[in-house]
Amino acid sequence: MNATAYSIDGVDTREPGYSGAHAHAAWREWSSMVHGEFRVDFTGDSFTGRTYRQRTETFQLVSWTSEREHVRRERRGIERDPRGHYELLLPVKSTLHVGVDGPDHTLNVGDMALTPIDSPFHLAHGDGIQGLMLLIPPERLEGRLDIAGSRGIRIVADTGLACVSRDLLLSLFRERHHLTGVQFDAAVERALDLVALAAAGEDTAPPRSGDAAVLASVSRHVRDHATDLDFSIGSMAAAIGWSPRYVQAVLARAGMTATELVRQERLEMARLRLGSDDFRDQSIADVATSVGFQSPSAFSAAFKRHFGVAPREFRRGGGDLIATHARRRVVEGESGHV
Repeated sequence: MNATAYSIDGVDTREPGYSGAHAHAAWREWSSMVHGEFRVDFTGDSFTGRTYRQRTETFQLVSWTSEREHVRRERRGIERDPRGHYELLLPVKSTLHVGVDGPDHTLNVGDMALTPIDSPFHLAHGDGIQGLMLLIPPERLEGRLDIAGSRGIRIVADTGLACVSRDLLLSLFRERHHLTGVQFDAAVERALDLVALAAAGEDTAPPRSGDAAVLASVSRHVRDHATDLDFSIGSMAAAIGWSPRYVQAVLARAGMTATELVRQERLEMARLRLGSDDFRDQSIADVATSVGFQSPSAFSAAFKRHFGVAPREFRRGGGDLIATHARRRVVEGESGHV
C-alpha cells in the first residue's frame, strides 16, 4: 500500500450468513487478522458485532460495537504471531476492563489504556460496548513517550488533553468516508501528541520527582552531542525517550533551556580546546566551527559574554583572566551591582 493510500474495511455479523459458530469464527478471524493471534471467548451460542477499520501504511483506527466478549493475547500466540505495534484503547460507550494477569483495570468513557500488543494482556466488556482501538507503530511513540522496555498497561486517566485526543479520534471515525490518507495520518499524529502530553501529565503538572532523572539524561545527551550541527530539542527528546514539551517543561522548572545548555557546553569545549596544546595549530575560527558555532564573530561574542574575556585573550594566557572575571562577578553580585 502506498504511504498515503487510505482504505476502510470491516465485518458485521448482523448480516445474513453470520450465525452461531460462523459468527464466532468470523469475529475471531477478523480480530487475529488485525491485531495478532487472539483468544476470544463468548458467553452465548450467537454473537453480534460490527467493526470498521480505517487504515494507511502507518496507522490503523478500529471502531467496534458488540456483545459481551473476553479477549486474551497470550504468550504462545505472541510467539506464533508477533506484530510489534502498540494499541491505544478507548471506550466510547460503556466500560472496558483491561489488565495483564486479568481484566482488573476499568476504563470508563474518557479513559485510555496503552498496551504493547506483544505483551500478554486481557480485555473484557459487557453487551453494548462501543470503542476505538488505535494501532501505533513503536517508532511513532518513541520521542513522544518513554516506552523503552514497556510491558504492561499504561492508563491515561480522564484529563483535559485525553478527552481532546479522544474527541479527535472519534471525529476521524465519524468522517471516515471524507478523508484522504494524508489527512488521516496528519490527524492521528496530532492525536498522539495530545495523548503523550496527557500521559506525561503535562496538561496538569508533570511529576517533579522525575525531574532529576530527566535533567541527568539531558545533560548526558548534551555533552555527547553538543557539536552536532543538526542538534534540536526534538532529536534530544527522541533520544532520551520523552516528549519535547515535557523536556522543555522540566528545563524551565530548572531555570534553563536546551539552547542555553548546548551553548554553554559548546563554549566549555571551546575553552578547553583553546587552552590545549593539541589544538594550538587550529585557528580560533576552526575551534569555533569544531564545537558547532557557524559564525566566528558570534562565537567570539558568546565566549566573551560567558567567560569575560575574548577567545584571543584567553589563548594568550587568559585562564587567570577568567578566574579574575569570575571573582569580579561574585563581588558585583554580592554588592548589588549588575
